[in-house]
Amino acid sequence: MDFTTLDIILIIIAAILIAVVIFIKINTKKYIIRATRRIDDHYSSLLNKSYNENRRINTLYNELKNQSAAQKSTTRNANASHSLKMERLAAEQVNLQAQQDELASRNRQLWDMSVTIEKERQHIQSLKTKIEAQHHSVTSSIRYAKQIQTAALPSEDVLNNAFKDFFLFWRPREIVSGDFYWMKRMGNNLIFTIADCTGHGVPGGFMSMLTVAFLNDICVDFTSETTPAHILEQLRNKVIITLKHQDDEHVVQKDGIDMGICILNLDTNKMQFAGADNGMYHVRGNILTEYKPVRNPIGEYPRMVPFENYDVDIRSGDYIYLFTDGFTDQLDPENHKYTPRQLRQLLIDINSKTKVAAEQLQMLDQELNRWRQGVRQMDDILIGGYCIK
Repeated sequence: MDFTTLDIILIIIAAILIAVVIFIKINTKKYIIRATRRIDDHYSSLLNKSYNENRRINTLYNELKNQSAAQKSTTRNANASHSLKMERLAAEQVNLQAQQDELASRNRQLWDMSVTIEKERQHIQSLKTKIEAQHHSVTSSIRYAKQIQTAALPSEDVLNNAFKDFFLFWRPREIVSGDFYWMKRMGNNLIFTIADCTGHGVPGGFMSMLTVAFLNDICVDFTSETTPAHILEQLRNKVIITLKHQDDEHVVQKDGIDMGICILNLDTNKMQFAGADNGMYHVRGNILTEYKPVRNPIGEYPRMVPFENYDVDIRSGDYIYLFTDGFTDQLDPENHKYTPRQLRQLLIDINSKTKVAAEQLQMLDQELNRWRQGVRQMDDILIGGYCIK
């Protein structure tokens, strides 16, 4: 069989095609195997990733679920706590409103009270102004009375001429005093006294002025035979007559005078003393002699007895002390009185230290301040110390 060129070419082409088909089939199978492997690997990787992702998602889901449960529990607790807080807050608000209402009521009451108090304060201020004006007027009058009282007492020149040295420890409790000192010279005789009238302040001051007037009147009839007891008797009669109630002669007067009185003969240095409830101390060196009074005041008394006279032996340099009860009645912070015994010892101690009257006066002042320690003065105080020439 003869093949033409065309046939040969067709045969060659057919062979090539067959070869190509075979090659393609062979390579396609290999490719499919490799591709399948790659796909398997890829999908295996994807499955692994998907599994891992599912596990992670499941873990997250469980965590979220647990968190959600915890949050729900917390939320329930928070809601319960919040509800309780809201209830408490509501109760507190109710209580606060009640307090505010009560406070508002009290504020209204306080306002009403403040208005009333302000009116009272203005009224009191008005009264205070009036009282101060009246007090000033009364005080001015009393100060003027003090000047009159002082003018009626003997001057220091009279005292200086009569004694070698002297002091007057005079401490009125108020402006004018019921305690007073008095002196009068009749020829060569010197009459001197320390007296305590009932009361202090204005009543005592009036009584002292009345007593001074009586003493001046009594001394008009003074003679060499006049004694201190005689003067006290006359003074008692005058006081009783003057102060007796006109409508009831049997009423016993409480007004009276305690007095120690001396008459000193300046030529002979002889002295007499008589006392009505007020005694006398005589100090020579460091020895104190006490002259006791009759326990009767000058005035009406349930049991009146005659006043007694004492002759006193004196020498130059001796000290005579007349006094009222103001010093010995003064209280200390513990409510104790100073007592006469302490005063006697004090005068002995003072005389052992100095005979200078000004220094003795200073020591008395220091002792009184030490004893009182700021306690209010209880009564008028008067001590007279007279050094004989």
